[in-house]
Amino acid sequence: MWRDVANIWRKEMVTTVRDRKGMTQAILVPLIIAVFYASFTPLLNKAMFERSQKPLVIPAVGVEYADPKLLDTMHEFGITLEGYEGDLERAVERGDEESGLVFEPGFSEDLAEERPAQARLITNSTAGGVFGGAFSDSRLQLAVSVFNQKVAAARVAARGVDPSALMPVILETEDVATPEQEGALWASFYLPILVAVVVAQGGLFVAIDVTAGEKERGTLDALLVTPASDWAILLGKMGAVFVTGIIPLFLSLTAFWVVSNVMPSVAAVEQGALPVFVLWGSLLIGIPMALVMSVAQMIASVRARTFRDAQSAASPLVFAMMIPGFIAAFAPPKALWPCLIPLYGPFAALSRMTQAGHLQWDSIGLATLGSLGAAVVLMAVATSLFDRERLLYAS
Repeated sequence: MWRDVANIWRKEMVTTVRDRKGMTQAILVPLIIAVFYASFTPLLNKAMFERSQKPLVIPAVGVEYADPKLLDTMHEFGITLEGYEGDLERAVERGDEESGLVFEPGFSEDLAEERPAQARLITNSTAGGVFGGAFSDSRLQLAVSVFNQKVAAARVAARGVDPSALMPVILETEDVATPEQEGALWASFYLPILVAVVVAQGGLFVAIDVTAGEKERGTLDALLVTPASDWAILLGKMGAVFVTGIIPLFLSLTAFWVVSNVMPSVAAVEQGALPVFVLWGSLLIGIPMALVMSVAQMIASVRARTFRDAQSAASPLVFAMMIPGFIAAFAPPKALWPCLIPLYGPFAALSRMTQAGHLQWDSIGLATLGSLGAAVVLMAVATSLFDRERLLYAS
């Protein structure tokens, strides 16, 4: 029997390798997705970092009324007020300007006489469109807060009061994240999505081709009349689907790891290198999941009469794999038991592993157990469907 399985597997693999279009689709597309995911975050971080360091120029009206010490504090934070001629509020409303600052007459006098001095910040949250980068007032708020602290400290010191009395509580922040956790931070979001896409797409073309494709070409009939058992034919074909599914998974994860470790130096922003345990852990979790998807793809494809029908039947499997990946990426679980849930569990284990900063064998073990359990159940369904008489009659 196992010789028949090996022969059928070899035949399907040779056919698959000869189909250059199919192999290109199965391997190149996941590689492109992996490189995109790995390079997108550092480039986005670089753009955000450069923008945060860029001098901030704010159109202003009534700059002559502002206190010089306030302007000096703003300069310390890289903020420059640029005098504006015309109706500033109308310009911001139209979207011509992202923001504007208005000082009313008497601002400096109110400050000197210890009365609340008020400035008005005008913003338009829709300026620049969704990704246009609307004005963020965080740096300006920080500058004003520092100026307020300076003024308050000077006022209480003039009254003979210790300025520290204004700060009864001092909060010190300590980041205890390990370098491995920092390096795997963004991977905890992107990896579940990447693995979902690659596993769902990796062996799909081959699964359709070795079932519905052979039905359409008439070559399945010749294979079914051989002495090989139905079980041997199913295992041989499924083995080819499984192997062609894990090859793009390995290449994609390797590309993701390589690019992630190259891009930080290119982006010139603070981002730790992606630890190698992320690569090995993703493979340990992804391979059993690829087995589940291989069997599911065979079930969806073997019932179809044509290649196109099989594509339509297998399309829901892509979403069934990607939806749990997105859920785990956006809402990673805290508990351990969700790792046992088929489909969702492997993605939950990925998120837990990357956030922990090391391999979590309990999560990996539960995810593997859940995937193997699902594969056994699906294999029983596939065996019942892969019946020689039914396939010959249907074809």
